[in-house]
Amino acid sequence: ADAVLGLVEPTAVKISEAFTIYRTKICAVDLKGKSENRIKNWTKVKRRAVNNFVAICGDLPMSEIDRSHAKQVFDWWSRRVNPTDGSKPLHANSANKDFTNLRILYEKFWSYQGDETRENPFRNLRFKNVVYKDIPPFSPDWIEAKILEPHIFDSLNDEARCIIYALIETGCRPSEIANLQPEHIVLDHEIPHLQIRPQAKRQLKSKSANRDIPLLGVSLQAIRQFPNGFPRYREKANSLSATLSKAFRTKGLFPTEDHRIYSIRHSFEKRMLE
Repeated sequence: ADAVLGLVEPTAVKISEAFTIYRTKICAVDLKGKSENRIKNWTKVKRRAVNNFVAICGDLPMSEIDRSHAKQVFDWWSRRVNPTDGSKPLHANSANKDFTNLRILYEKFWSYQGDETRENPFRNLRFKNVVYKDIPPFSPDWIEAKILEPHIFDSLNDEARCIIYALIETGCRPSEIANLQPEHIVLDHEIPHLQIRPQAKRQLKSKSANRDIPLLGVSLQAIRQFPNGFPRYREKANSLSATLSKAFRTKGLFPTEDHRIYSIRHSFEKRMLE
């Protein structure tokens, strides 16, 4: 608390305290307008990097952190990304996220303290040749034969079931459908459509995410069942994702281990491109 209130000299602020300053003061404006769930996920990933550093090097004052400590973190991750004991390797992407978050925390903290020229001990530390797996789309035949099989989702609650159908012909993100407000569902129009708009507590992912999407086919039928939106899953994207993923896995609706619920969106994109 003393650190956050400015009662502690910057040189004495430990990295765990620096993270609190970073989250509550330096990034406070950037987090404004984000949903509670987004803030939670944002904090979780960055706190993990700090927790890993503390576990490896201790809760050091920011002024004492140097290249030797950064190398300790790198070596710790290297043993996990390329294990020699036969254990399952961790993804290098997780390691690179830690280095990015530690580097940004260090830079932003000292910039906030007025020391923009301090050399960053986490500079240029990352694992190269990281292979990022793209989420593959469902094929149209798979959607028609499997996902649109009658009664396949009868065991799901009505809102979750209709959200699946709403995704198919709109290409929306699941969170965009789950967080629809009644005023953004326009059914009494020559062309029924959804209005994806920023909300008081929920920013859009990008400027291009602000859009109108025509409703047709199974998605139109699904939205007609819930003309006021889906209150059960509003601001509960994690709960929705867990529910839908479990249903798809249980019923064998993922063709490969790489497929996700997001594959529905990628399928829509591929069909539009074709």
